[in-house]
Amino acid sequence: MKQKGGKMSINIEIHTHERRLVSDLLGKSSITINDEIQISDQIKLRYAGSYETKALDFPAIIYFAVSFSSGVGASVFASWLYDKLKGKKIKKFIIERTEIELDEGEIKRIIEEKLTIE
Repeated sequence: MKQKGGKMSINIEIHTHERRLVSDLLGKSSITINDEIQISDQIKLRYAGSYETKALDFPAIIYFAVSFSSGVGASVFASWLYDKLKGKKIKKFIIERTEIELDEGEIKRIIEEKLTIE
């Protein structure tokens, strides 16, 4: 987790076979690294890149950074992200190097935990 100018940033890594996941999360079809979406006044999600292989059985690894102003918004972000990801083919979900189950309560808990560590 990084802290910069009163904002805290958490890294998220998603392993998935859903090739359109980045477009679905950011709400647009043409995506470049560092594209972002404002989720609320206090929360921004930024696309940080991805790694894909041509092998069909290996998932793409997608990287995001989410920034919070003053440590608020974990619950709002957890609900938003869970709603976007539920039902998708997510193989692995990692927040700040901690692999967790795709569960709204677990996403909120781990984000709050990471935000209070700093």
